[in-house]
Amino acid sequence: MTVRFAQCLAHAVESWYQLDLLTSLGYEVIDIGPYIDPRKPHVDTRPPLPDVPFYPEMWAAVENHKAEVDPQDHIPDAVLDWLGDDGVILFHHRLEKLFAQWGRIREWKIGSGGRRVIWRSVGQSVANNEREALPFRMAGLERVAYSPRERFIPGYVGHDALIRFWGHQVEEPWTGTDRVVIQISQHLRQRDPFTNWGFWDTATRDLPRLPIGPGSEVIGGSGALPWVEVQQALLRNRAFLFTGSQPASYTLGLIEALHAGIPVISIGPTWMRIRYTDHDASELFEGHEIAPGAYDDPNMAHHALRRLLTDDDHAAEASRLSRLVARDLFDRETVGAQWKAFLG
Repeated sequence: MTVRFAQCLAHAVESWYQLDLLTSLGYEVIDIGPYIDPRKPHVDTRPPLPDVPFYPEMWAAVENHKAEVDPQDHIPDAVLDWLGDDGVILFHHRLEKLFAQWGRIREWKIGSGGRRVIWRSVGQSVANNEREALPFRMAGLERVAYSPRERFIPGYVGHDALIRFWGHQVEEPWTGTDRVVIQISQHLRQRDPFTNWGFWDTATRDLPRLPIGPGSEVIGGSGALPWVEVQQALLRNRAFLFTGSQPASYTLGLIEALHAGIPVISIGPTWMRIRYTDHDASELFEGHEIAPGAYDDPNMAHHALRRLLTDDDHAAEASRLSRLVARDLFDRETVGAQWKAFLG
């Protein structure tokens, strides 16, 4: 029997990637979120997924449920029935949504030995989350971590598998014809210090620069762009400065930049200063270990970016390293095989 999934994730882009991957592995998947109808998603951050099966009865169950409550806060009974005896519920870091309905979810889980509930932590857990998760872990909640650095969260309650995010391998060549430093983020200036806008501003000052993403208009950026234009920007521009998104270890934006082959410079961990009770985000950050180049000092990052803008041979080598890292850490086939092995 085909295993069925109901995924309840917090980020639309993550939903797109996970839905695409799990479906390609042979699972039947519904997204209780923006891709409940993969042909006509509620968001435009990524393109539709016309090859992913659409389940109209599940769409009706989820959409009709919205009149009463957020379907992620109370997974519809029709969805639980659809999942069957070997179904899997995949939850993101918004654990309060899962814990609040744990009683009925646990009753569903113990109704068949093949049912599973998985917490997909994405580096955004903190010590308080770990403490709250402990009794649920003891009651059968599984966990798939996305970074080895999650283990540094105080009180870490462990994981059952470590599986990274993944990205599409880009076949088009990186050209770097536009000698511009770019960055892709949501509300880079408005969400400071979580996004470390100060580092971006200092490191790119007096250089041709273009922040991309919602809210970037206020700092001279492009604003939100269609995904096809984002892809072209990654292939066409000369350098990408990654400033992180505290407390995440890394982001999908970083992965997509690496796969595109654009030379990547990352911020260093000393800028991850936001305190989370009894630890700070520097313990979780991994961007400086992933990116081919990284600096704690924005002035040193400025010099590195300037060289990428002016030295074509150096930029070409940096591009090669970006794609090498992408294939090594964030390859679709590798990540898919890891999910397959974990799910059985």
